[in-house]
Amino acid sequence: MCLGACSAPAEETTSLDAPEAAAGPVAGSSRVLPNDIATLQVEESPAVGAVVADREHYTLYFTVQDGPSKSTCLEPECTLVWPPLLAAGGKFEAPALDAQLLGTMKRPDGTEQVTIAGKPVYRYVDDEQAGDTTGHGVDDKWFAISPTGTKATK
Repeated sequence: MCLGACSAPAEETTSLDAPEAAAGPVAGSSRVLPNDIATLQVEESPAVGAVVADREHYTLYFTVQDGPSKSTCLEPECTLVWPPLLAAGGKFEAPALDAQLLGTMKRPDGTEQVTIAGKPVYRYVDDEQAGDTTGHGVDDKWFAISPTGTKATK
């Protein structure tokens, strides 16, 4: 007897296994896993100094165009390049960061995006490996975020 489990399309499983699963929605569809907890850590970048990274050690960024707890990166043209870091149910772990600087904000699609000092944070699609900071300074609007919620500087 093959109910439920056999009727699930294979691409659903594949999309959840994508590397961006913890990073967030791409083109409007949520890839955050149920009960997923975003993990943030402090890393030392040779290029820009102390930065906040996700659990896979990818640098996190903010844009000067965002307002406090308000994202301007909502359209696929932006989220495909700058996937937001999501926290299912607003849950995240960040033992190395000041808890008073951390929070989440609700995106229009209902997902919760992690904020540091009120700034929504994102990954950069062109960071090819953990520790890259190639998004720092893009269009003079995007910057690696430091543990204090400011632009990372060495």
